[in-house]
Amino acid sequence: MRVVAALALVLLDGSLHLLSAQSINPWLTGKITDSSHARIVDAIVTAISAGTKAAYETAANSSGEYYLSSVHPGTYRIEVEKTGFRKVTRPDVVLHLQDTAEIDFELTVGPATDSFVVGAGAPLVNTESATVSTVIDRTVADDLPLISRSFQTLILLTPGVD
Repeated sequence: MRVVAALALVLLDGSLHLLSAQSINPWLTGKITDSSHARIVDAIVTAISAGTKAAYETAANSSGEYYLSSVHPGTYRIEVEKTGFRKVTRPDVVLHLQDTAEIDFELTVGPATDSFVVGAGAPLVNTESATVSTVIDRTVADDLPLISRSFQTLILLTPGVD
């Protein structure tokens, strides 16, 4: 009986871990380096929502990488700061459901009071996965002429769906 209970506990623990991995929230990840491409440890990365002003914060790990998994879909301003370096800001980062955005930052040596804004470079492209997804917001769904007014007909708008 104890073996069955132990096995059930192990299976329950494993399934809870898998369920927590199935998140619909976007992820923000990347590397933080200096001008010589050395990794910067313990740099503070803050994602600030443009709409709600909510701030999500994390620190770079011992490899100079950061991970933010609790953000909600929306437009963000990403700020990176570390003592002895200038603060870097990247505005207008748009995150959709289930996005995994990888944004690397390069900090330059200087006083923390100095900061600079990184221009909105190339759009975020997921190079890790070949999955295809589409985000159809409420205004698009309201404006489209749907015969049956069923959300299921919107599935046909996804690329690759026949």
